[in-house]
Amino acid sequence: MSAAILKFKLEIERIGNVLELDDFKIKEASDNGKSTFISSKFLNKGVYRVRNSGNGHLENLVINIDKIAAVTYDGLIKELGEDCVDKHLWKDVPDGEPIFFYSLKLEKDFVR
Repeated sequence: MSAAILKFKLEIERIGNVLELDDFKIKEASDNGKSTFISSKFLNKGVYRVRNSGNGHLENLVINIDKIAAVTYDGLIKELGEDCVDKHLWKDVPDGEPIFFYSLKLEKDFVR
């Protein structure tokens, strides 16, 4: 007797984790199947439904946070030099706190 593998897809409305992205990131993820995201907020790896930060609407789009990296401003300056760091990215980050870099993939297999 062979083992049967059940494959199911979750309805998008059942995704409870929500990530806000702007129009540019939503289009980039939709068109390319992947994107990157920088935030002062820590998010866990996993599946997120996307909310448009411009209009507040939930999109018919689910992304998977695939990779996370964190760095402090001082650490980045030491690594790359002050000329390579965009100070505007750090305006909402308290001194000494990290900023998080995320790699996102468009999720197609898990949801319908």
